[in-house]
Amino acid sequence: MPALKSSALKTKQDDRHRIDLSTEETFRFPNGGEVVIYNAIDRETDDFRRILACAKFFANQGKTVVMTPKLDVPYKDPAYDMIYGSLRGTPYYGKCPDLWVDGDWYEHEGYVHYNPKTNFANMCRRGFRQSNRIIVEDCGLTDGYMLRSIEGQLRSGVKIVELWVHTLKRCRLVYKLKADI
Repeated sequence: MPALKSSALKTKQDDRHRIDLSTEETFRFPNGGEVVIYNAIDRETDDFRRILACAKFFANQGKTVVMTPKLDVPYKDPAYDMIYGSLRGTPYYGKCPDLWVDGDWYEHEGYVHYNPKTNFANMCRRGFRQSNRIIVEDCGLTDGYMLRSIEGQLRSGVKIVELWVHTLKRCRLVYKLKADI
């Protein structure tokens, strides 16, 4: 689990990279699922609301979800290894995925254009640089189109474990690597 206790962690940081490493548990579900959010995250953005909706979806399934902060210079920030240390030795070390869900890292991606195919391609390109598990915003494409696109990316060497689509208040699994089941 990413570092969640902040009392000793603040003393290890130098002044150049000081962030608030304290967390708060904001949602707990009857089945034991919970959402924990770092206080360093800007809660006023639309992106935050979409990521929080995804976090609640996973927590509602009984999972522990941690919403993690973005760090400006991950390699120079001592907090990076405290939060994202489990990425060491992976191609994603130095990245800052959005969610930690029961030991797995997930990246959430949104879009800004009006072309659904371009949106999906851009979300996948950006997302799979951060994690092999991504959640994309629904851009109106069929699951068949997304699966064909994923198959093409797999053939070109992109490592993909899961692809979820976030639609309003729920997430839908579109692709999952069979060996990971």
